[in-house]
Amino acid sequence: MGTEAKPDPPGAPIDCHRLELAACDAKDFAVLNPSERGRAARFKFERDRTRYIAAHAQTRRHLGARLNLAPVAVPLTTTANGKPVLDIEAALLAGAGPAAANLCFNLTHSGAVGYLAIASFSVGIDVELQRSLGDLQSLIDCYCSPAEVAALAAMPDAVRTMGFLGVWTRKEAALKAWGTGIGAIPLNELHVGTGTAGTAPLEMLGAGTAYRGNDDSPAGRPGLRLSTIHGAAEVLSIAAAVDGPLAIRMAASQR
Repeated sequence: MGTEAKPDPPGAPIDCHRLELAACDAKDFAVLNPSERGRAARFKFERDRTRYIAAHAQTRRHLGARLNLAPVAVPLTTTANGKPVLDIEAALLAGAGPAAANLCFNLTHSGAVGYLAIASFSVGIDVELQRSLGDLQSLIDCYCSPAEVAALAAMPDAVRTMGFLGVWTRKEAALKAWGTGIGAIPLNELHVGTGTAGTAPLEMLGAGTAYRGNDDSPAGRPGLRLSTIHGAAEVLSIAAAVDGPLAIRMAASQR
């Protein structure tokens, strides 16, 4: 008897690929474009060079499969704020499939672990490996909203670090979904909560009032949905410019 395929969860779909970055080879280097090769050559440490090559090669392979293009032929460019994006016009001219018209992606890594998010709407992703933070309280005071500071203070010492990493990754993911630099918004005015495996709307605090980043907000930023997954050794957060819940489809690493 065959096994029935499980239907996709309801909501806005995001394909989330885990990337293993501890090793790379000549085939990985070969799929990079000249700019990426040049940047790889400028890394001082071999470990960092390896992770960069592995991350960008795997990103190109996943995007190429989505677009029906060879990995090396995937045309990438950057926004004015430096966010890597697909050059849609060049992709269509290269013969990409219809998915190119609204394909968005975002890449993150921490140590030798990376994640790539692909969606049909603006998306941001951030991962942090669990580790000791000796200056934890000063980080909380500097980067968290008053409500987040209070929520973290109520956590047991054993889980407070992971709680802070949840807040941090949610803020990073939000800024990346917006395509803005980390210094564009005071992080202690951006309230994202400590995060759960579900979704929640983003709330921004500023000028004594709260708003949710809608198109008519003073900053003109779109509203976001946030989802955070606390694993045994890492925290992963995803932000997306959609109204409804997120349907995150996790995929194992494939080299």
